[in-house]
Amino acid sequence: MTAQRVLGVLAGLLIGASAAAGPAHADSYAKLDNVAVQPSPTCGGGASAEAQVAPVQIGDRAEDGVRVAVSYDAGVYDGSCALPVTVTWKNLATGAGGSEQITAVSKKDGHYGFVGYASTTLATGAGPVVVTLSSHPGQELRVNP
Repeated sequence: MTAQRVLGVLAGLLIGASAAAGPAHADSYAKLDNVAVQPSPTCGGGASAEAQVAPVQIGDRAEDGVRVAVSYDAGVYDGSCALPVTVTWKNLATGAGGSEQITAVSKKDGHYGFVGYASTTLATGAGPVVVTLSSHPGQELRVNP
């Protein structure tokens, strides 16, 4: 076998092996599908959520973080409805974690019904992060800044 053939075979094996290995990190985006919510006796509807890697400004520098957003559709209710959501997170690499409250207020929109949004950006640091939301019991979002 000539040297060119040997190099060609080795290159093909290396490329094939690296393609089969797949990515070495978690996704930078995760989504939770719409679930039924009933924040009060007069308000109901559905909520979905997403998380994505985002930079966080801390002083004069940018750090690793995760942006979490909740979309709340109150359906056909008259007036506005508020969906309070507790966002809890944990960095699996560092053990750091925290929680905060956000509130999506669903107000009447002339075209789309009652839709509300709320978001927050968490200073999580680098490493895989698990986010849970009180609006989606038993479910989690996993991203890796």
